[in-house]
Amino acid sequence: MERWLFLAFMAALFWGGNAVLVKLAVGKEYYGLEPSRANFFVGLGVLTTMLIYDRMTPVPFYSAKMPVYALSFLVGIVWALGNIFAFRSIEAGGKMSQVVPIYNTNTLIAVFLVIVLLKEVPTGADLIRVIAGAILITVGAILVS
Repeated sequence: MERWLFLAFMAALFWGGNAVLVKLAVGKEYYGLEPSRANFFVGLGVLTTMLIYDRMTPVPFYSAKMPVYALSFLVGIVWALGNIFAFRSIEAGGKMSQVVPIYNTNTLIAVFLVIVLLKEVPTGADLIRVIAGAILITVGAILVS
């Protein structure tokens, strides 16, 4: 298995487990923590993890130019906003078995934006797989909602 594919599956594993932890923390039938408070502690967890990860990597902190840091900061803002809406959805009574497939339609948005903005247009068999995958994601989101 190629390294990038293994790493992508690892991300899926951790994000899949994350959904269960979110439901336990925010779901009213479990701990019912208010989403803003839950997200605050998520942020602390992210910060702690990234500080440790940063210490483990050999790249000097000041090796990049300031616009890259600003872009990365924007990534954090966009991610946090998605997290807020996902947590609020759970707080509003959403079932994780329905919420997760719906918010994972973000794959469609990401693929569309990457094709349009970054010009990463799949070709040949990859194009067919991307279109088929997009259709299946859309059908899945419709079926669980």
